[in-house]
Parts: sequence; structure tokens; C-alpha cells
Amino acid sequence: MSNYPKYRVAAVQASPVMLDLDATVEKTCRLVDEAAANGAKVIAFPEAFIPGYPWWIWMGNADYGMKYYIDLYKNAVEIPGPAVQKLSAAAKRNEVYFCVSVTEKDGASLYLTQLWFNPAGALIGKHRKLKATSAEKTIWGDGDGSMMPVFKTEYGNLGGLQCWEHMLPLNVAAMSSMNEQVHVASWPIGLPNKAHLFAVEQCVIATKYYALTNQVFCLLSSQIWTQEQQDRICETEEQRNVMKVGHGFSKIIAPNGLEIGNQLAHDEEGITYADIDLEQIIPGKYLIDPAGHYSTPGFLSLSFDRAEHKPVKHLGTVRQTVLTYDELQAE
Repeated sequence: MSNYPKYRVAAVQASPVMLDLDATVEKTCRLVDEAAANGAKVIAFPEAFIPGYPWWIWMGNADYGMKYYIDLYKNAVEIPGPAVQKLSAAAKRNEVYFCVSVTEKDGASLYLTQLWFNPAGALIGKHRKLKATSAEKTIWGDGDGSMMPVFKTEYGNLGGLQCWEHMLPLNVAAMSSMNEQVHVASWPIGLPNKAHLFAVEQCVIATKYYALTNQVFCLLSSQIWTQEQQDRICETEEQRNVMKVGHGFSKIIAPNGLEIGNQLAHDEEGITYADIDLEQIIPGKYLIDPAGHYSTPGFLSLSFDRAEHKPVKHLGTVRQTVLTYDELQAE
């Protein structure tokens, strides 16, 4: 890049309309409208925002969760489809880039997928979470390197990862190799217990480490937990006590690891904004470019396979005999 623009970015902190595809898509579009009206050119959404994160996997056994999985399956995003059309229209009418994390149905399986839209309303690509975390494996399949993009745009090189993908050094290295500059970090919620795996502190530290290591601006976007979500999927007092209202931690992090922009309360639905200058990345790259001058390829390297991997490969042409009723009767 010879041009390093200054512009406004936004990270959403909000709750989905749990297990309701149409309502959550409408809410997403309203939030895009709001962020764009406030000057944002690149907008980030939380993990599994459409149609909501499957929290039941941490609250009970498979028997309890199966009916909610069925609801999630029926409300998953299909490409192409009406949900994608509405999201596309929101990007186009506001002339913005935005990244929204969805449960995507492809074939008969579900995947956790970041969808990227450009100012012309095009779906320019998607990133599937490479490996679902722990109990998430009961919901989502794996992604691969063919869906780990960084987009070259007039606002810099845009990319994203989801939740604990930020914890894996090889993921960080792969993204660095594509010279990412603005990163969407999609998270669900962060619990207040420091000992919990989803603690706010751990999630923020992981995102700040990512910003520092790859010298990028991070748009950290998280959900909040609401009474409405609790009422939708919690059936016992024990389940209701797992989480209380709030736990949002959306923020924007500069390449030096510092938080910039307005602050949101942990139980507040809203949008955090910051005005960024991509030229601020250059001094950091002078000190550390892990995919360039600060690498040691002579003895430490990563093989990044960007080919699509399918479990079943169809070879040859299927030969079918198709005869209409009239043709069969003529014989």
C-alpha cells in the first residue's frame, strides 16, 4: 500500500434474538445502519451472532440440548438465501464493509462462519472457524485454509478470526503472512469469574496479544447475555445461575495493545467507535514483522495449506436414465 487512510471503525456489543433468524438479521441490519450513520466504514459483529450462540452446550446433556440444536439448524444461514440478501442490502445502502459471524448450514452440517460484505453489497468471502472449541464440536464442523481470507480494500487489508482461534500461534502466524492490517475479533461473552475459561480478562489478553504480535487494529466485538436469552433456553434454576445479565467487553485495540475509542458498560447494548490511522502500523512493523524481517525461516516455518479439503471427492460423471411418464407409456 502507498496510501494509509484514516477512517472510523466500529465494534458492536449486542445480543441476538435467540434462535430467531429473521429477527436477528433485521437487528443486524439496524446496527449496520446505526454504525454507518455515525461514520463507520468497517463494522464488526460478535461470534455466532446470527441466530445466537448455543449456550446450552455448557448447561446440560445432549437430551436437554437437542431441541435447541434443531431450532438452531432450522434458523441457520444458507448461502445464497433471504438472510444473505438482507445483509447484502444493508452493506450496499450504507456503503460499508462489515463482518458478521453466523451459524452457516452447508449441506447437512453446521459451521461457525464470519461473512464479509463490501460497500457494493457483495459477499466477498467467508471464514469458517478452523476447529470448534470443546463442547462446540457437538454443533459446528471444521473449516480449512481455503476459508481463511484477508481482503485487500481501500481501507487496508481486512481479516478476522473467532474466539479461541486467537489463542493458537499457528493461526496468528498464518494471518500475519497475509499482511492483515484491520482485524475483526469475534467473541461470544466474557464471564466475570477470572478462573473461568470464558473470563473477560483472558479474552481481552488474547486479542491484545494478537494486535501486538501482528501489528494490527483489532475490532473486538462481543455479545451480551440477556434475560430474554435466559428465558429461551434455561429450564432450571441451576441453568439460570450459570450466567447473569451482561458480560459484554467490546472494544477497539490499537497495534500497540492500547484500548481506543468509547467505552461500553458490560451490560450495555451499543457500538464502540474509534478513528484509526493505518500509518500507525508502520513503526510497529519496523520493530516486529513476524512474517518478514523478524522471522527465522531457516529453522522455524509454517506450511499454510489454502486448498479446500472435502471428505468425499466425486469423480466421473453420473449416468442417469430419466424417462417421463409419457415416454414410459409409449414403450
